Amino acid sequence: MCGMDLVQRKSGAQAGSSREVLYYRHPHNPEITSDVPATDEMGMEYIPVYAEGEQGGDGVLISAEVRNNLGVRVAEVDRGLLPRTVSAVGQVAYDESLVQHVHARAEGWVERLMISSVGDRVSRDQLLLELYSPRLVTAQEEYLQALRMGGDNLIAASQARLRALGISDREISRVRESGAVDGRIHYRAPSDGVVTRLEVREGMYVKPDTDMIVLADLRRVWVEADVLGRQSAWLRKGIPAMVRLDQLPGRPLEGEVTYVYPEADPMTRAVRIRLAFENPKELLKPNSFATVTISEPDPEPVLNIPLEALIRTSDQTRVIVEIAPNRFVPRPVRVAYESAGMAAISGGLSAGERVVTSGQFMLDSEASLRGELERISAGDGSDQSAQDEDDPHAGH
Repeated sequence: MCGMDLVQRKSGAQAGSSREVLYYRHPHNPEITSDVPATDEMGMEYIPVYAEGEQGGDGVLISAEVRNNLGVRVAEVDRGLLPRTVSAVGQVAYDESLVQHVHARAEGWVERLMISSVGDRVSRDQLLLELYSPRLVTAQEEYLQALRMGGDNLIAASQARLRALGISDREISRVRESGAVDGRIHYRAPSDGVVTRLEVREGMYVKPDTDMIVLADLRRVWVEADVLGRQSAWLRKGIPAMVRLDQLPGRPLEGEVTYVYPEADPMTRAVRIRLAFENPKELLKPNSFATVTISEPDPEPVLNIPLEALIRTSDQTRVIVEIAPNRFVPRPVRVAYESAGMAAISGGLSAGERVVTSGQFMLDSEASLRGELERISAGDGSDQSAQDEDDPHAGH
């Protein structure tokens, strides 16, 4: 590997004087073997495989020269503060508690529309549209008849029917004072805001399920961000957070997590968090991108190593540990969390041990290959022993 053999070994003559060489294997492809010493296409010597094991001792032993050529670097396992920090991409969103939907409560036709497009600003109690409804004609006639006949119960019942159709007390008073039936409902803005959806035009026929107009009040907005599942376990309401937006360069917003959603996204498996900010000058524009940084308060000391030391597979995370000068072994570890280029370790390592941060993949490959060869050798020996026990003539 890299023009060097990972294993420190004796020459063929020296090896033969103390241990029996079974065969020689290609330095990169263990399926290629030779009965005699050989070199590969790059001039690298084949690696001898001995009868009693490929190398003595635990792990992989390399020379100082090979270590230098591979660029092997190590870092000491440290115990110290490692505040968990998560950086996630999010966006500004409308505060859903300040979003208002305008629906008709009776079928009818839009006769007048007072707003023209999405983005129009409206004030509280501003007239939005006028709807004509045949059902309202009947209800107004019943109300005027109740007024002529008298009787508090009858009048109250007819007023209740008008309110059920979305008629305000102001409109009821107008009908009572005019004494005329016009079948028109006036819809007004329930609060200040902007039009975010406009689904009707003059002359359109609408039903109660028609979402005619949607208004949003921008005095307060949300910032929502998706956090990777493995980074979300410690998140909770009240944790400090900082938000940066492109439209406010150099002006980060300080806030806190106000809500952690109870379910993960079914596609990305990310967990969504929410922050809320007052927006009196409407500088925070919904649908703008934001970068959210969340930091853990009051962290506890933990074992930590650089992230580049980790070797991740589908079923395991491990590191390469230098157990003696130039001798390395793979070891499974448990990662509690990741932060600022470091990994907090909850099992598998002790403070002061040395882990490989560069060149570990080559060492891991060599250690894995050696372990596989040892298992094959052990399996062959077990099979032969079993055959000897089954054969009553074995040894005769």
